[in-house]
Amino acid sequence: MNVLHFSRSIVRTLVRNKVRALLMMAGVTIGIASLTILTSIGESTRRETMKLFKNMLGTFDTVIIRPGSSKNRGMVSLTNVEPSLKFDDATAIATQIPEIRQLAQVQNALDIDVKYRDRSGTPAIFGVSSNWLELRGDEVTEGKFFSEDDVRSLARVAILGADTQKQLFPDEDSIGKTIRIGDVPFIVRGVMVARGAGPAGGSLDNLIFIPVTTASKRLFNRDFFTMLIVQLKDPDQGQLAIEHIQALLRARHHLAPGTLDDFNVTNPRAVMAEVTTMGSTIRKLLLIVAVLATGIGGIVIMSVTLIGVSERRKEIGVRRAVGASRNAILVQFLLEAVLLSFAGGIVGIVIGIGGTQFVSRLQRLPFLLQPEAVLKATLLSIGLGLLFGVYPAWRAATTNPIDALRD
Repeated sequence: MNVLHFSRSIVRTLVRNKVRALLMMAGVTIGIASLTILTSIGESTRRETMKLFKNMLGTFDTVIIRPGSSKNRGMVSLTNVEPSLKFDDATAIATQIPEIRQLAQVQNALDIDVKYRDRSGTPAIFGVSSNWLELRGDEVTEGKFFSEDDVRSLARVAILGADTQKQLFPDEDSIGKTIRIGDVPFIVRGVMVARGAGPAGGSLDNLIFIPVTTASKRLFNRDFFTMLIVQLKDPDQGQLAIEHIQALLRARHHLAPGTLDDFNVTNPRAVMAEVTTMGSTIRKLLLIVAVLATGIGGIVIMSVTLIGVSERRKEIGVRRAVGASRNAILVQFLLEAVLLSFAGGIVGIVIGIGGTQFVSRLQRLPFLLQPEAVLKATLLSIGLGLLFGVYPAWRAATTNPIDALRD
């Protein structure tokens, strides 16, 4: 039998058995569609989570020091933290911890009204040191950030977040204009590049930066910090730096052995590693579910093909009687399984792409389709046909033609 005639024979057989063919395709389609959707959404979620944490934390080569014990949770401000991190503590950490490249000081409040003419809002107010942009990797889109001279002179200058700028200055330039933070006038020096949302979904652009000294002495009247951010010379030395910082602060705060720290130190890189590990575990579980669904599709192929072998015993007997070899029978049934599995895989990929787009829009995730995932799904569908089609094809090839014709 030549290849063309052989191919036509396979196609005719599949057309004559539409229901069986559709059942075989459906099993693979469901499995491949599930695999495509779950792997794509899992990777998209991982990347979006990384992006959100990067937006919030800036860089991952830092250590964050907050006042109070490690049991404290939630967004901190000057109204809800212990006054345990002082300016002298920041100086000591910056000068005595060898693993540190630089340190940024932070005071912030969440309940101060900001006004410009008849417009007002309540953005988060951050008093920070002049190295904030360098340490965080943030940028200004208009104007410029304040300098170390501004910090030393307690300058009343403000850098607006993108959302705050739109709220106070929806239709005019903000640079050089005077706003009032509480009752204190500030001149707008610059506008930050939009950062989007954080991991909790809140805006990271509804804020104002002012010099930390100005915040401490002219606005908040507080001599303690809500946060210190330390940039490391070597990110791999995060744990060593934490141990040195803890020892230094415990000594400075005269904490007796066995007592709790009145501060807590966290490593964003370690936190991100934990989040990544959790995400990886979830993706593996989703992958297992998808593989199980695909495996069920393969079992459907084998079951339906075995039924087909039983129903086509007479056809097999006739073909063997007129000279068809066992190999020809085996190849025919195997190719039928592979072709149907491949077709089901293609349909599954198409459905998977559509499903991924739908879920991405529903969950507000970026649409992500990896070419290698499509290639793997295609190869998997072919592999399913081969793997689960071998046994039924072997059963067909080893059928005794005399018994088949007699039946």
